[in-house]
Amino acid sequence: MHRSLMRTLVLLPLLGGCGVFRQSAVDGVSEAFLGGRASEVYAADDDPELVRDALPFNLKTSEILIAQNPGNTALRLAAASGFVQYAAAFVDEEADRLVTSDLARARELQKRAGGLYQRGRDHALAGLELAHPGLRGRLPADPAAALAAVVRPEVPLLFWAGAGWAGAISVSGGNPALTADLPIAIALARRALELDEAWGDGVIHDFFIMFEGGSAGAVGGSEQRAREHFRRAVELTGGRKASPYVALAEAVSVRRQDLAEFTELLGRALAVDISAEPRWRLSNTLSQRKARWLLDHAADYFIEEEQR
Repeated sequence: MHRSLMRTLVLLPLLGGCGVFRQSAVDGVSEAFLGGRASEVYAADDDPELVRDALPFNLKTSEILIAQNPGNTALRLAAASGFVQYAAAFVDEEADRLVTSDLARARELQKRAGGLYQRGRDHALAGLELAHPGLRGRLPADPAAALAAVVRPEVPLLFWAGAGWAGAISVSGGNPALTADLPIAIALARRALELDEAWGDGVIHDFFIMFEGGSAGAVGGSEQRAREHFRRAVELTGGRKASPYVALAEAVSVRRQDLAEFTELLGRALAVDISAEPRWRLSNTLSQRKARWLLDHAADYFIEEEQR
């Protein structure tokens, strides 16, 4: 699986803010985590560092609330999406940038990202098991059959379970125990795609751009399918979201050693107007930051650039 699979997925609107809640308010607090003005404020922010520093409090608060009310599906979803997105945007991404300059620190960050991804995955699976008891135990034998009863309103839980699992695998350094679970991670994401392919402004298609393109010729990947997912992601977002361009450049153009396409796609990502869609401002800010970094480090990915 492509090492960069998870980092292009960020960010959907992040979980909302959370102050100090009374015990009597626990049952009704999930809305504050999942939507409304709080999540809009996060998604519309153009200062990733501010968001990075604010999120850990939200994540721990969600787990405190879950400890008091473990049967609250909405709180499980808030924690799942929050942990996976935090790991992808702010831990895994930093690790990737440090691989060539500080390998020891990069490996520390990858280990931390793996733990955060798994935490998000486990919250999502726990949320699914509230409606489908024993689901996790049935997944290894026949993932498709185990997921057949999962329905469209559960797509967010499906996606974050699959994304968290895939993220943990991508930073595991080939750990056989985790890598063996890749078919389960992909099955979770595929079921989400089957039920609601447009969910999350096309983020499921971003996931499959990276999976299909990065694993083309191995473990069932396909460049053609990666490009189909790219076209659909661009269609769903009207070309106003930068992440599909970054995903295709990183997953397909690099593997093909197509520097011209790589440069063109990243140029299109950088041409996206960040202010045009406030709900994608944070996502586009992070994706454009990634696009600039990739262009600056093209020589690390392309033989053609190295020889210049």
